[in-house]
Amino acid sequence: MYSSVGITFSVIFTIIQASQIGISQRTWFIMAILQAIAGACFTIMILTALAYLPEICELVGQQTHAKFTARFTAQQFIVQALFLILVGGLSFGIGISDNSVQTARLSQALNCTVISILFSLGWRYMPTRQATRELPEDKGGARAILYGLKQNIKTAKSIWMEYKLGLRWYLIATMFAQSAVGALTTVSVVYLSSEVGLTASDISLFFLVVLVGTVPGAKIASILAKHIDPNTSWQLSMISLFITMVIGALTLGDAPNKYLSLIWGFFIGGVLGWFYPTENLFFSCVLPKGKEAEIAGFRVYMSMILAWLPPLLFSVVVENGIDQKYGMIVMSCFVLVAALILKICTGTWEDTLSESGRSERHPSQGEPPADSESGSELVQIMSDEEE
Repeated sequence: MYSSVGITFSVIFTIIQASQIGISQRTWFIMAILQAIAGACFTIMILTALAYLPEICELVGQQTHAKFTARFTAQQFIVQALFLILVGGLSFGIGISDNSVQTARLSQALNCTVISILFSLGWRYMPTRQATRELPEDKGGARAILYGLKQNIKTAKSIWMEYKLGLRWYLIATMFAQSAVGALTTVSVVYLSSEVGLTASDISLFFLVVLVGTVPGAKIASILAKHIDPNTSWQLSMISLFITMVIGALTLGDAPNKYLSLIWGFFIGGVLGWFYPTENLFFSCVLPKGKEAEIAGFRVYMSMILAWLPPLLFSVVVENGIDQKYGMIVMSCFVLVAALILKICTGTWEDTLSESGRSERHPSQGEPPADSESGSELVQIMSDEEE
């Protein structure tokens, strides 16, 4: 069930990406509409992939899962950096670097080629999982939508009433943390261009440095997973991100050389490389069994629900004549709020695992979940890669 949903929306997403190779001044409006649809498809693909994480964690054990989550996060950002370099190099080599439309077409063509290959490989190894509940026969059409909404309300009540030590507060913390991290990209562009004085090319270099910085950050996440629990590690990553953002906001505007911002970018990347795999590990451990896909959807929703607020507060600060650095500080406070929520409201890690029913035992210490033949194949692939 999971893989069928993922494959279906991956195909739709790829077709939309291919169609956007035809972007031009005449087609920008329809392309914007297609991009919105592509965003929805990507969201469904993400929540489908997230639904696999808890079972993978249970199959391979928390330590191994932490290692591979960090490794895959690093690989993800490395591929992004290499893609950026490839597009920039090719556009410069064939003489279209000054033409944004042709560069966009080149980027979409390369993107479509790469994702066609990687989606095919990725979904080939993802095991099929059946739906955890069947839709009643009399619930068709509009009734199915209403039934789904009722089930979501029921699940939300269950999260609030039954999972008071981990999952409830994880989702609320995600709401604040992801809103700040998501806004960092757009707001930092404004700050770096107007306050620091970076040009468009400089900003591209800045984000390339950020991507490079995520690699050692992911390694830090893997090392810390051996010594502290995911809750503590995620809190520390958010506190580190808050401190890093505040330091950059207070110092970069008065820096003697604008390229000192690249150092800040490297540290931002390092903290983000620590943040993302630790968040996924936390999610894998607190998600109750049998509700993987449903609560994965809740997680994606919670990560977006406040996405509009940090940029809005930044704009309000700037429009009232206050220095942009204070707008950056206001935005960074969202990750600090998320860390404080986890620190004050969650239970001990042992109690959190007990509440979610997730065991830290390695598969060799217990029986794997039912219908785990494909899951065992996935574990074997991970073991082979580790060797």
